[in-house]
Amino acid sequence: MTSNNNWRLARFAFVYFNSQASIFLIPELVSTSSYQGIAGIVFGSLLGFIILFYVVYVGKLQPASSWVTFGNRIMGKGIHGAFVVMLLAWTVYYASYDIQSFVLFFGTNYLKGTPPWFIQLIISLVILYVVRLGARTLVYMSDGLFLLIFATTLLITYFYAENASVQMFPAFFHYFDLPTFFSNTMATFSVVSEWVVFLFLAPEFTFGKGTFAKLAVASIGNSFVLLSGWMFTLLNFSPHYAKQIQYPFLEIIRGKIDDGLLENSAPFMIGVWTASMLIHCSFLIYAGTKCMSYFTKGRGEGIIVPSLTLVSAGIAFYYAYHLSAYQKHYFSFITVLVWIFIELIPLYYGIVAMLRLRSKKWWSEQT
Repeated sequence: MTSNNNWRLARFAFVYFNSQASIFLIPELVSTSSYQGIAGIVFGSLLGFIILFYVVYVGKLQPASSWVTFGNRIMGKGIHGAFVVMLLAWTVYYASYDIQSFVLFFGTNYLKGTPPWFIQLIISLVILYVVRLGARTLVYMSDGLFLLIFATTLLITYFYAENASVQMFPAFFHYFDLPTFFSNTMATFSVVSEWVVFLFLAPEFTFGKGTFAKLAVASIGNSFVLLSGWMFTLLNFSPHYAKQIQYPFLEIIRGKIDDGLLENSAPFMIGVWTASMLIHCSFLIYAGTKCMSYFTKGRGEGIIVPSLTLVSAGIAFYYAYHLSAYQKHYFSFITVLVWIFIELIPLYYGIVAMLRLRSKKWWSEQT
């Protein structure tokens, strides 16, 4: 892989992770951590580098093949098949969260009174179209979107900093509670460590020299956005009021509209975030499609894509009319643990591969 493609993957990673970390993780951390979030965000992000290392390591074992194809040579057919099933279920279920997030965001802010099923239908059709374009198109789409997200993030950060109550800043370093630190670390880790889906970029993109470093830069960038967003949310709204805000970034934008600023650019910012969410959700369905294709031997992909999208939309439809269940499941610590177990899949494969690499016979059979 060329250095240029490494940077392209880094931009894709920034776009992929940004929508979840900046919009949904910040309110969760604010509601649970009060002033104690820096340590959890930093340690959770550092743990994410472990997963990234093993993703790149496993991806390098067979650069021209997808992990789904050669994973059975590492773990064995039965165990590998079980992991593929779990990853398939996870991608489809996670995509349903994304679709429901669209419904909540637009249904409560811009499309009030619109039936949830209509928003889900539109989102599902867009996802269906984007997934059919393939991984290469998704990555290339993120190139231009990266610049827009980067510029938008800088602008919002500036507005955050403009009205921040800096006198509260010392409070970030004068309080520590171990259970809170642990829960924040796990919550952050579960969101910033979705690197497992990047194994599905092969063979369109291959991991090589410099891939880890470039993706690490993207991870650091997202961690900085997350940390600054959490910090400025508290400095702008105070811990008590911040816990009641579902979308802190949106409140900042609304405040500037009331001040006569951003009147025309607010829809643009929302559009940029929407595009990043679509890429996130579409890539999850794409990964799920590759998992399903493993069992069908590559046949029927034209049916698999709409089927998985329909299942995700169906789960989201249930959550749209059972919001208490959605809130309970989405913010459950059990969900965090399940996410982490799935995201650790590259680590399982990487460790087993390292042990088996001691056998020259096994390695010669793989190459």
